[in-house]
Amino acid sequence: MRIKVAGCYVYPLKSGGARQVEKLKITSRGPESDRVWMLVRDSGLNAGRFVTQRDRGCGKLALVQATDQGDSQIEFKLPNGESIVVCDENLPRYDGNVEVWGDKLSVLDGGDEAALWFSNYMQQRCRLVKISDDFIRCSDPLYSNPGDQVSLADGFPLHVTNVESLVAIQKFIPQGVTIGMERFRPNIVLDGLPAFKEDVVHEVKISDVVLEFVKPCIRCKITTVDQVRGISISNEPLTSLVKARYGEGLGLNGVFFGQNAIPRILGEIGIGDDVEIISEKPMHPAVERTKVNYWSY
Repeated sequence: MRIKVAGCYVYPLKSGGARQVEKLKITSRGPESDRVWMLVRDSGLNAGRFVTQRDRGCGKLALVQATDQGDSQIEFKLPNGESIVVCDENLPRYDGNVEVWGDKLSVLDGGDEAALWFSNYMQQRCRLVKISDDFIRCSDPLYSNPGDQVSLADGFPLHVTNVESLVAIQKFIPQGVTIGMERFRPNIVLDGLPAFKEDVVHEVKISDVVLEFVKPCIRCKITTVDQVRGISISNEPLTSLVKARYGEGLGLNGVFFGQNAIPRILGEIGIGDDVEIISEKPMHPAVERTKVNYWSY
C-alpha cells in the first residue's frame, strides 16, 4: 500500500494552537517557524519557567493561533477575535533565566505589550519570548548525533504519527469517545503505514528529505486537552493508552504513541508526498513490552 504524508503541522507558539500547512520547510531545528516562541512565567520562584498546556488552567493555550504576517511580524489571535502583532526584529535579550527541561536557553523578549496581552489572557504574569536565531540548543544526546539541534520543542525537531495507529488505539477507548490526531500534536502524519509500523522504522525518505526515527514518543497529560475547547474533560486517551501502550525498558518508561525524528537531509515535505522506508530497526525494548505494538498487533 502506498505510504503518503496525510498532514503537516507547525506550532509557532510552544503549546499554542496548531497551524495546518500544505508544506513544511525542514531545517536542522525542525519545521521552519515551529515552536520558536513560548511563554515564560514572569514572577515568583518560577520566573523564567516555560508555560505549557500541562500547567493547571493553561489548556487554553491551545486556542492561541499564531500566523506569520511577513516583514518579520507574527499575529497571535484568540477565538474571540482579539489579536496582537509582534515584530521580531531587533528584540532585546530576555534578562531572566529560561530553561526547557533543564536546557538553559538564550531567548529574546517579545516586549511589554505582548507580555501584558498574554498575562491578561492566561490570568498570570508571563512574558512572550523567542529563541534567538544564533542560539544552538542540542537535542537529547542519548538519541542524537553530535550537532543535532532543536528549537523550543520538548526534545527533538520533529514528531511523526501514523493514522492507522490512531485507528488501532481507538478500539481501546470507551465507546462514544473519539480522540483525534490533534491531541498528539504531530508535525507529520503518515497514512498507508500499518498500525505501529513506526515502532520499527529507522529512516524514511519524503521528497528529498530524509528523517531518522530516533525515539518513541512518551505521551503526557496534554493529550487529555481538547484542542478545540482548550480544556480537559476526561483523562482520555491516557487512561486507555496506559492499558495498551505502557512499557518500560532500556531507560524508558511511559505511554508511547508516535516517534521523535531528526532530519538527516533537509528540504521540503508536502501533503500527499510519497514516503519511502529506507531502513528498519529493532523495536525499542520499552515499546516491545507494551500490550499493543507492531509485532503483536
